[in-house]
Amino acid sequence: MTRSAHIAGAGIAGLATAVALSAQGWTIRVFERSPDLRTTGGGIGITPNGMLALDAIGVGDAVRARAVTQHEGGVRAPGGRWIARSGLRFIEERYGESIRALPRLDLVKALADALPPGTVHYGARVEPVAAGDAKARAVIKVDGAEVESDLVIGADGVRSALRQAMHPQHPGLRGTGSVSWRCVVPADGLTLVAAETWGSGLRLSILPLPGGEVHFSALAKLGGRRTSEDGPGPLFGRWHDPIPQLLERSTREHMFFDRIEELVRPIDSFYDNRVVLVGDAAHPMTPNVGSANLALEDAVELAYAVAQAQSWSELQAGLATYDQSRRPRTSRLSTMSRWMGRFAELSSPIAVAARNSGIWLGGFLPEAVSRRSMDAMVQWSPPAIG
Repeated sequence: MTRSAHIAGAGIAGLATAVALSAQGWTIRVFERSPDLRTTGGGIGITPNGMLALDAIGVGDAVRARAVTQHEGGVRAPGGRWIARSGLRFIEERYGESIRALPRLDLVKALADALPPGTVHYGARVEPVAAGDAKARAVIKVDGAEVESDLVIGADGVRSALRQAMHPQHPGLRGTGSVSWRCVVPADGLTLVAAETWGSGLRLSILPLPGGEVHFSALAKLGGRRTSEDGPGPLFGRWHDPIPQLLERSTREHMFFDRIEELVRPIDSFYDNRVVLVGDAAHPMTPNVGSANLALEDAVELAYAVAQAQSWSELQAGLATYDQSRRPRTSRLSTMSRWMGRFAELSSPIAVAARNSGIWLGGFLPEAVSRRSMDAMVQWSPPAIG
């Protein structure tokens, strides 16, 4: 076995996996259909588990140099009242690392810069052909030409073609009834705190970024509301400051619109013969538990599992180890993310009032709920690669 791997997708999952495997002596080629580094997504928060994964592949310090640390957070009502507020220093005390925020593009650049020159091939369209077996290598088509490798890694996102080829009978994705708008705008003159604001079937999160910028993400349940790709202004424009100012500073060309989807049910395997899935290709879920951080975990655990594989049997044993570790964790967090979203996006006035009053009066969000949910998301230890 020559220990060669072809990766479909140069997002966070694909690039992190490439960095991790390249460091273990694998020959890597990454194929990305976009003409350049992916810029979608705006800002991103890296939680302690994500930072541990980045440290494990040697990129942690580069990310810290590009990021800002989040020291406080909370939840507000549309009028501005704090429903719950919490300092975030307990996160560093509890997990040994802080939450870092940076533009998603800066994270992607840090990962790409850690790869040997020429590893990533842009403007390349990948199609699955054959998963290989003990006697034959895996085959994909890249811009119509067939190429072989010992391992093919599907990091081709939520609508993964490699996942569909691996699980042709799976029902696939379903819409959640929610849409989102994401944008990065200038932060000058604004008073900013990392926080979410919860309304009736609506929520908006604010994430301060380095370089005088701020990321916001607005989510809306469709219901009977009139929503479109034009922007969130009509739904959120009368909320508390600085939300109207953020919306005014956004432009359509820099606004990313998504319809939130998730798998109907988890797939029953992340690998088939010589093809394996990572990141959103393996476990697309609603955006409530830091799926990018889970993708970084995937990269580290896959590299650990196959780092020393020299034969078909060793490769299969490694992929089975990866699968058995990652599927239970990502399945649990997918379910948790779904319920967190439903709680935050309640639309009944009675349910919203009960939710907000319960949090405010009981104070349980910053302590019991916040810390339990944070434990579920963040408590992860990277294996020693190599």
